[in-house]
Amino acid sequence: MLVGNIISFIKAGVLLGRFFVSKTSPHEREQLKLRLRELKGEEKTRIVGKILDAEELERRRAIRSECDVERAWEQVQRRMEERRDRRRLKRYALMLQSAASLAAAVLIACGVIYYTHIGRQKRVMAQIAQIKPEGQHAVLYFADGASIDLGLRDSLALRTETGVDVELTGENCLAYKSRHEPKKELPEEYNTLVTPRGSEYSLTLADGTRVWLNAASRLRFFTSDRGRERRVWLEGEAYFEVAHDARRPFIVESGGQSIRVLGTRFNINTYEGDRAIYTTLVEGSVAISPLAGGDAVTLEPGQQAEYSRRKGGAIAVKAVDTSLATAWMSGTFIFEHASVTEIMESLSRWYDFEFEVSPLLDGLRFSGQFPRCENLDKILTIIASTGTGMQINYDGTKITLR
Repeated sequence: MLVGNIISFIKAGVLLGRFFVSKTSPHEREQLKLRLRELKGEEKTRIVGKILDAEELERRRAIRSECDVERAWEQVQRRMEERRDRRRLKRYALMLQSAASLAAAVLIACGVIYYTHIGRQKRVMAQIAQIKPEGQHAVLYFADGASIDLGLRDSLALRTETGVDVELTGENCLAYKSRHEPKKELPEEYNTLVTPRGSEYSLTLADGTRVWLNAASRLRFFTSDRGRERRVWLEGEAYFEVAHDARRPFIVESGGQSIRVLGTRFNINTYEGDRAIYTTLVEGSVAISPLAGGDAVTLEPGQQAEYSRRKGGAIAVKAVDTSLATAWMSGTFIFEHASVTEIMESLSRWYDFEFEVSPLLDGLRFSGQFPRCENLDKILTIIASTGTGMQINYDGTKITLR
């Protein structure tokens, strides 16, 4: 019984399929009615009977004959394409809206970052602008250990037992003047003049030699004009105009070298004492020799000697523009192919600040000149505006360049 029902169901399905594709004959339609009646369910029989009704079948055939299949298919395709276009436009609109929103967000973020950076840089530079050099200040140390802060003095007049008077002869000018008393045996005494960072000072020695001390420098010098030689010791930088005296040589010891002169003008820079000492001759003649022993080198005007500790005290001589070495005397910074660290070292001695330079900036070189009276923030702004992307930070104590 079950097998018979299954067979009847399959046969009815085959006939029904042929009917829907208009492949059935009148006999096959009658058979389809009988097969469907064999299935359970009166409602199904009624519906299928209506479908198989001759008039209804004819009406459906008439509708199909009047239908332009190709045109209908074109309309279907066109509507499908229109729907795809609408979906595509909607998708593009959403994408454009999202892109616009993202671009606006990026622009706003960039603007915030830019103006935050600009504002921070302005605040940093405003702080740096407060860093000023002291200008005219020095401390004088006597042989007995006593000291005088010359920056706190408007006048000074001392009489020493070595036959000289010590006076302030002008702004940032100290002078030792011989009293020309009858000569007698006097103990040799030495005083020391120290300039802190941000200051410079000038000194006239008892023999008439004039010395200008740059910032962060120290000079130990003789106080009497009666010694057999004139010897001084220098740390830092100084310019000398040595009074001529054929009987008594003038000797400057600095670092590991000794300079012997009779009468001349020259500049000594020992700031890089652990690396090199530079002696630049403007006028006259000087002989430079290593204190540890070795051959002496004689300079001519327009030459510079570089004494290198790293090379075992070797001395190299080259022709230079002496105005570069003595520019500080006229109140000017001059840099020629200088590294960022070299520039900051020079500025820090004058403006008295600590600094740190990123290793990424070590390869950069700069040339230019600035007045020493210029505000530090302006100098740093000019250096940072050279297209290097340099950033300047200041924490109240240290300036950092990155």
